[in-house]
Amino acid sequence: MPIRFNMGQIKRLLAYFNMKPLRKGSFIYGGIGKDGIYRTCKFDYHKDNDILKPGTANSIAHSLKFTNVEEMKNFIDNNL
Repeated sequence: MPIRFNMGQIKRLLAYFNMKPLRKGSFIYGGIGKDGIYRTCKFDYHKDNDILKPGTANSIAHSLKFTNVEEMKNFIDNNL
């Protein structure tokens, strides 16, 4: 069974990495995290409880420099 994320979790993760929309109204977020790594991510936010599709979660995990979604899930559980 795939690992599922809701949009609220991803939104909190982007805030943890100090990522903000690059332009007003943009879906592309960018920022330098507490570890000094610059990250960009495409994320179209709707509501906190909306569930992301597994492919979308996988692409977000790779763009945030995680090796897979399981590593991102562990990071969210331990830090947020």
